Amino acid sequence: MEALISKKAARVLDLLEQIESVNEMIRLHEGDAFMQGQYQSRKQQFIQDLAEELKAFDIEPHDLAA
Repeated sequence: MEALISKKAARVLDLLEQIESVNEMIRLHEGDAFMQGQYQSRKQQFIQDLAEELKAFDIEPHDLAA
C-alpha cells in the first residue's frame, strides 16, 4: 500500500509545524529577550533545515523570494 504522503513531504511538514510552534513561543515570551533569543535561534535552525529539505524538491531559497 502506498503512503499518503512521502517521507520528504512529511519532513517538510514537520519542520513547518516546528516553526509554527516556535513562533508561538516567541510571542509567548514577548518581553523576555533571553528566551526570545533562544527560540529565535531554534527557528533559524529549523529554517535552515527546511531550506535543505526543499532541495529534494528542486526548490532553492531564491526560488521562494517574492
